Amino acid sequence: MVWKEPLFNKGPFQNQYGKVMREDKKIIFRAAIFILLDFLVVAAIRELADIYGEWLWFKSLHYAPVFWTMLLAKGLVGGGFGAAFVLMAGLNMYLARKAGPPKGPWELSYRTQEPEGVRVIRLKPRQVNILLVGVCLIFGLLMGLWPAFSQWDALLRFWHQKPFSLSDPIFHRDIGFFVFSYPVYLFLQRWLFCSLLIISLLVGYTYVKDKAMNLKPGQLSFSRRAKAHLSILNGFILALIAWDNRLKTFDLLYSNRGVVFGAGYTDIKAQLFAYWVLIAMAAVCALLFWFNTSAEGWRWPLIGLTALMALSILGNSLYPWLFQKFVVLPNELSREEPFIRHNIYYTRLGYHLDQVEEKEFRVSAELRSENIGANFLTLKKIKLWDKSPLKQTYRQLQEIRLYYSFTNVDEDRYLLHGQKTQIMLSIRELDQDNLPTQAKTFENRYFKYTHGYGLCMSPVDTITEKGLPKLLIKDIPPISQSGLFDISRPEIYYGEKTTDFVIVNTMSPEFDYPKGDINVYTHYQEKAGVPIGSFFNRLVFSIKYLEPKILFTSYLRPQSRILFHRQIKDRVKTLAPFLTYDRDPYAVVSDEGRIFWILDAYTTTDKYPYSEQIFLFSNSDQTLPVALPLSEGQMVDSKKINYIRNSVKITIDAYSGATAFYIADEEDPIIQTYCKIFPQLFKPLAKMPQDLRAHIRYPRDLFEIQANMYRRYHMGDAQVFYNQEDLWDLPLQRGSGQSGSQMKGYYLTVRLAGCAEEEFLLMVPFTPHNKSNMIAWMCARCDGANYGKLLVYKLPKKTLIYGPRQIEARIDQQTEISSRLTLWSQQGSDVFRGDLLVIPIEESILYVEPIYLLANDQSNVPELKQVIVACGEKIEMRQTLNEALQGIFGAQEISLVSQQGPTYDAPYQPAGADLHEQPAEAVDWRGLKPLTKESIATADQSIIDLAKSVSRYFQAATDSFRRKDWAEYGRCQAKMHQAIQDLSAALDKSEKMKQQISDHNHQNHQPKNHYSGKDLSNKLAHRQ
Repeated sequence: MVWKEPLFNKGPFQNQYGKVMREDKKIIFRAAIFILLDFLVVAAIRELADIYGEWLWFKSLHYAPVFWTMLLAKGLVGGGFGAAFVLMAGLNMYLARKAGPPKGPWELSYRTQEPEGVRVIRLKPRQVNILLVGVCLIFGLLMGLWPAFSQWDALLRFWHQKPFSLSDPIFHRDIGFFVFSYPVYLFLQRWLFCSLLIISLLVGYTYVKDKAMNLKPGQLSFSRRAKAHLSILNGFILALIAWDNRLKTFDLLYSNRGVVFGAGYTDIKAQLFAYWVLIAMAAVCALLFWFNTSAEGWRWPLIGLTALMALSILGNSLYPWLFQKFVVLPNELSREEPFIRHNIYYTRLGYHLDQVEEKEFRVSAELRSENIGANFLTLKKIKLWDKSPLKQTYRQLQEIRLYYSFTNVDEDRYLLHGQKTQIMLSIRELDQDNLPTQAKTFENRYFKYTHGYGLCMSPVDTITEKGLPKLLIKDIPPISQSGLFDISRPEIYYGEKTTDFVIVNTMSPEFDYPKGDINVYTHYQEKAGVPIGSFFNRLVFSIKYLEPKILFTSYLRPQSRILFHRQIKDRVKTLAPFLTYDRDPYAVVSDEGRIFWILDAYTTTDKYPYSEQIFLFSNSDQTLPVALPLSEGQMVDSKKINYIRNSVKITIDAYSGATAFYIADEEDPIIQTYCKIFPQLFKPLAKMPQDLRAHIRYPRDLFEIQANMYRRYHMGDAQVFYNQEDLWDLPLQRGSGQSGSQMKGYYLTVRLAGCAEEEFLLMVPFTPHNKSNMIAWMCARCDGANYGKLLVYKLPKKTLIYGPRQIEARIDQQTEISSRLTLWSQQGSDVFRGDLLVIPIEESILYVEPIYLLANDQSNVPELKQVIVACGEKIEMRQTLNEALQGIFGAQEISLVSQQGPTYDAPYQPAGADLHEQPAEAVDWRGLKPLTKESIATADQSIIDLAKSVSRYFQAATDSFRRKDWAEYGRCQAKMHQAIQDLSAALDKSEKMKQQISDHNHQNHQPKNHYSGKDLSNKLAHRQ
């Protein structure tokens, strides 16, 4: 390599300064190479440490085969494509260098800011060859990394694909071709096109430097070998353009040109024809270039290219535009009708809306007393607590120390004393960011403060006298009311805020929980995590996390282990990065008293033919969803889909970190494909422990996506869909003092019309587009054999049914209510209006909205002070739901248990309603009627009937046990338990009644005392 220095090419200083400059340049060049190599070595060591650490982590979870499958796939794909590029480029560079006469040196010139101006580097032929090899290797690395990181899973799906057993309506290919094969063909075409383009540029540059080509204006010339070589390469590029147009014919199934998503009339009748013309023209151009290898000049290839460009403009823009304007638009509905039907059919399939069952919901004017009696459990279990105020209450009352945090509030249901009870709970996690600055030491962050502790749990329908939630589980260590739960493992090592690694089983005991003025310490009891006691592993993880203190700390011992990937989302994304995850992992308590996280995962694609595409927008650190049609624009951090299935349920032990993936939808071809790729990762849902399986629920994110799509796609008639005559909206509600917030799906316990018992549902109402009245409501069933069933109840269009927004407006128009809310605000309290719930009961709609007060002081604890209930034309705001329902239906119509105090400790017994003074006759505590011998006889008969029920349920449970029908066995056990409780209550009641009759007779039937309504309510509350 020789440096030509124009400044010193003459004079006495030429040899002296030229030699010095050359030596300096060599030193600088060698130093640069040394620094580059050092950087590559350090990067390689860091990458190897990361790979080794990740392998140890996968191995600790018994998922080592999953790790090797992903690593080998990335390695083979990246290595294969990189090697393919190097071979193609190397062969072409070899042909270019070996062609023609012997090659001279290359002169590479560049301008500088120095006085000498232009510098020239002269490379000898051997140095040129080394340079070209280096360039090929660099481009090979880049062309290998591209598919290694973006296409490894697509290629695995391609090799292991399962058919959908359903064809598209245009090309009649299995849907699996579009989901699994088509994306790979698109990538291969683009990769080959980019590769040939790069190789052509490198070959052309080589020929120019070897003086086999001259590209100067007016002096254009090619050697015969250079012309033949470039003609062959250009011919292959044109062949790839022909292939690209062939692939574009399939892409018509995702067209946005027509009135709906998918191929329309113009696409099929005009654009498809244009693509075939372009395919033929590109193929002709390729042949012209190949035949030009032995011809003179470039005339025919250039004519072909000009024709191809003209046809591209005509076929891709002008012709389809004219066809759409003059053929389709004048008769749009008749032309597009079959394609609208395709869009409706395949969109419903893509979002699983084909399984929606529609029913009529005939709304009566009033909720009758017999309906109230049949639905007393629904009324009793109405949800009164919203997540936001409840989380604030938990934080104020139960965080206990500054480093604890309640991140989220989850909703679930538990069987408590034989009754299905909807509850809300929140995990008490340890947030290291809340530690004082001086406490954020290496020891505290990674050895001492390693885990959260316990949880809070409360029923959704219960409040205390002070308007606070009635806590089923509280405090540290966890205290469970009435022994309902025994939390055996309250430690939270894995959660939503556990972002840092921690090291356990060290010489430094871990902080467990505070106890008065002292702290309790512990050591980790599981063998989970990665061993870090050896010097080599310490070195690996100090490099992986760039934390040298790991290597030099004296706290580690042979049994020490490092726990990382502790954040729930990060954990599952590392194990299965190809799935899409729900925003809300929720915690459950197992029968053994361990805390588990359950997370829903989805299989998605954006290549389902004719299915409407939407974007899923990330929300801070969340994943799903804000679902909007493509027409409403793309935003940052979005994912495009048009097919989604809740195919996987994931459980994570909050203490050990044990993670299991269960297949929830075995009919989904995508998850079937992944099962072939990763057979060790997935298990059948039947293998999920029964106590955890009882807590799976229909995911809210999926439900909201489906509800958003069903706004339009409930219209099955093509003409109605074209005119958007029956478009629905998700209703707006005021809630939280905000104007125009969109209503979200909510969980509730309700008995559907025609069903025997209450069940856990996820539901949301609909309103007509740009209207406020209610038109329908949608629900997803969450329990037992009905899990996953979607129901839509359509309301009569001729009857006005108030929507949430209208109810909010009517509440504001109630002078008494609005004045009281205003008065509270003026008295120094913030009024928080909870989410308005629309609750279907028989053939009526009930609306419930809780009202919370927040004092303007440091405590800022939300208290549930009022409940607004609306039904028909009536609206009442009272201190409790009981009183509000009594105000709506009257004391003789409704009688619910008091919501002050736990409703789960005893069998349900309705309390009195808005009682006036009663004479001190013998009183029936259930019905509030004077007692007689006839009523006692009726009670005795009830005892006999209940005893028979206990016997009947016991026999049914025994039969189920023999058949090993565990689901039916559990139901019979629950019913038997409830019947026993009712029998016990009836016996107790009978004794009370007889005692009252005796006392009454002893007093000669003379009433001498009166119960006030308050006294009687207190007595009833005590009784409950």
